[in-house]
Amino acid sequence: MPVITVNLTATGEMAQRPLLWRLGRLFHVVTHIRRARVSEEVACLTVDIEGSQNEITQATAYLHALGLLPGDSETNLPVPSTLPQPPETTVSQSVTTRVRITTVTAEQNRAPLLYRVGKDFDVVVNIVRAAFDEEDGGYFEVDLSGPLSEVQRAIAYLHTTGVQVYPYQRSVTDYSNL
Repeated sequence: MPVITVNLTATGEMAQRPLLWRLGRLFHVVTHIRRARVSEEVACLTVDIEGSQNEITQATAYLHALGLLPGDSETNLPVPSTLPQPPETTVSQSVTTRVRITTVTAEQNRAPLLYRVGKDFDVVVNIVRAAFDEEDGGYFEVDLSGPLSEVQRAIAYLHTTGVQVYPYQRSVTDYSNL
């Protein structure tokens, strides 16, 4: 499958949206974060997007339409006449739990964990803060939103991957709950 690398910059309200999760849900592409610096005001990410050529084209056109990719006169991307409805409106977000994920080894950094969580569990994955580099590791703070059982299952899955997982709310850190 083709893979492209994009540099995304989001500011203000756009930086607080689950953009990478949306790409997976809307366009069925795999997103692999190579570098991330995310705060409340700005999100700068270097991301590999993998999928069919059509899926990648649709995903990058969506990012262009949102103003997250710099304009490139060489690229003739089809501009969507209307943007798709944000998929997070279809997921029950009755519980939101913030989780800090810290990577330790290079192997952990190569796995698209946040993509897997968003795809395999009925949760919205939103990166709130991050200081991450593919080679050095780092951390992500993410909000996992969805039904309580799905949030708990997603956190349990993260524990099985070998990354260090620190949920901030007691209801899901009680392992008898998982």
